Amino acid sequence: MVILRRITDAKDKDFQELMKLYVEAFPEEERRDRLQLEEMLHTEPCMYFNVIVCDGERAGLFIYWNLGTFYYLEHLAVYEVMRNKKIGQQVLDWIEENLPGLRLLEAERAETEMATRRVRYYERNGYIVLDRNYMQPSYRPGGTDYPLWLMGNREEQGLEGKVKELKETIYYRGRK
Repeated sequence: MVILRRITDAKDKDFQELMKLYVEAFPEEERRDRLQLEEMLHTEPCMYFNVIVCDGERAGLFIYWNLGTFYYLEHLAVYEVMRNKKIGQQVLDWIEENLPGLRLLEAERAETEMATRRVRYYERNGYIVLDRNYMQPSYRPGGTDYPLWLMGNREEQGLEGKVKELKETIYYRGRK
């Protein structure tokens, strides 16, 4: 069984260990600078940095944002040794049960076999591609935008406004 535990302190042992997974699982353009992330743990109350615990063992990480009228699912990664235990599926089930309403996420464009598999996985779990021309702003000042697909659990009126809020909160406000 999967349990999520929120981390709010960069000195937390689980956070220290999860940073290795964070760097391994996400390319530089899809993740924050470590110092920025450490500061955001206690300065961004709408950001939830969670350790995923499965049967008492640290299994991965899940970062999401509660933006009031919708949720943004930022990062989900499971340690390689913990894969094939349906941990990702259990986290998606937890999301379905605990994060009601609109949920948005960014996914790599389905241009490689692995990216296609990820998109199909999200589709099997009720997500649809909302924007195939979405550009993720850089996590770093002066960086370049990165082409991804925006996915969500449903079509939404006023999506443009929510995307603007997402970018301003997640990317622009967190820059130092």
